[in-house]
Amino acid sequence: MNQFISFFWTILCFAGVLLYWTAAGLSTGFYVFIMISFVPVFLPRQVFDRFQLSRSTRFYERLGVKFIRRFVQHGDIANRFSRKNKPGYRVTGPKNAARAYLKTIAMYERFHLLCLLFFVFTATGALLENKFMIALIIMISNIIYNLCPILLQQYNRIRILKLTETI
Repeated sequence: MNQFISFFWTILCFAGVLLYWTAAGLSTGFYVFIMISFVPVFLPRQVFDRFQLSRSTRFYERLGVKFIRRFVQHGDIANRFSRKNKPGYRVTGPKNAARAYLKTIAMYERFHLLCLLFFVFTATGALLENKFMIALIIMISNIIYNLCPILLQQYNRIRILKLTETI
């Protein structure tokens, strides 16, 4: 189920980006945008900590992360489905598993930041070419596919850190 959800959102949200670059051709801009977008992958964890919007789960809940969490990989719907087929299923288990999950969260956050930058660069390219509709589609996709998951990962990090402190 998790793979299906991930595949669904990836195909849906990358469609505008693929349409733009297919029409535009893989120019030098494409490769420059890709290279610049990879920069966050190599940044230390401390840099990401500075971009944490809040240390409060309530802040993220007010932004709607619980709603977002329903529809994502390892989200509420996917977990409910997994537990139905495999009772006792948990994304995180004991304290060490919860701490290990922090690395997974960091990986997801880096991936979505990379994609967020690439989507912004692509939408900017579309705007500069007066392709307003495709730019709008790419920016909406960027919010759904990248910004929302980044907020969700920041929320999850707070929850896991609180969990590991109390276990």
